[in-house]
Amino acid sequence: MTLLNSNKPINYIIGSGASEEGSVSDDIKLKQQQYSKADQAEAIQFEHDYNNNNNNNNKNNKNKDKDNIINNNNKKKDDKIQSQEQQQEQQPQSFKPTSEKELYNTSKEDKARDLKNRYTSTKRTTEIISVTLFSIFLAISVYRMLTWHFIKNIWILLSSTVLAMFLADFFSGIVHWAADTWGSLDTPLVGNSFIRSFREHHVVPTQMTHHDVIETNGDNCMLTVPILAITALGDITMDSTYNMFLMSFLVNLCFWVSLTNQIHKWSHTYKVHPFVGFLQKSGIILSKRDHAIHHRNPFDKYYCITNGWLNPWLASINFWKRLENVVTLLTGVLPRTDDGAWCGIPSSQ
Repeated sequence: MTLLNSNKPINYIIGSGASEEGSVSDDIKLKQQQYSKADQAEAIQFEHDYNNNNNNNNKNNKNKDKDNIINNNNKKKDDKIQSQEQQQEQQPQSFKPTSEKELYNTSKEDKARDLKNRYTSTKRTTEIISVTLFSIFLAISVYRMLTWHFIKNIWILLSSTVLAMFLADFFSGIVHWAADTWGSLDTPLVGNSFIRSFREHHVVPTQMTHHDVIETNGDNCMLTVPILAITALGDITMDSTYNMFLMSFLVNLCFWVSLTNQIHKWSHTYKVHPFVGFLQKSGIILSKRDHAIHHRNPFDKYYCITNGWLNPWLASINFWKRLENVVTLLTGVLPRTDDGAWCGIPSSQ
């Protein structure tokens, strides 16, 4: 009712209200646009800042990765150097005794380590060649020897085998006695290669049980190669009893000489193959009980190590002691001075 009494017309009132609504709407839209532009600017700025932060973070991460890689590499190098230094510290330097007294006072562990380190690649190569040639020449010799005429005369094989085993046992005693009693690691040609193994055996008797077939038998095979080369390639016919006996004797001799150190190794092995144990107990090869006599200080008896058949007889006539006296009388050199120093045995013994 009030509106009807108003001096303003209805249309004006309605138009005025519409106009006011329109202005309010425009203000809202304008503000919305302003807010929208501000939001867009803020969003753009935020995106820009975000990208910059990401780039900076990526750069920082890359730098950190590089630093980590460098630090890891440096750490690995330091660890490697430290490990090498520790290994060098853990491996005592090989000693070089300047006198018999210094050698006598050196610990058993240092002696064993030094003797083991003296096993060179050159010696290893020589042993491989020796074992290879021995195997080839032995096979050819046996093939040439086993003719029908020889098989019919089997007594030649048996008699020559027994004789060869006796002689091989005596040869093993001579070589063993010579290497144990005379010379040193400084002896030309044979010192560092041949005598070394005998010194190592007295310092650590069971060390040889860890040797493979090459190191165990290389030296003995080398001694037999010249003879087997003759039996394999020489002009020996099997048309007479003498030739058959000679051929069989030489081949058997080389065979048993080549096996001597292997038999010696078995005499120090705690557990052997049952067949080897049978051969030891039956006396066909060296037994553990007989060889144990040799390893009593000062290692001056029972040198024969193929089958040991000659040991009691040679000991009964004091053979080795008499032989030592002859050498000392001719040269003035005392027996077992170097071996005694390695074994820690006073020279007075």
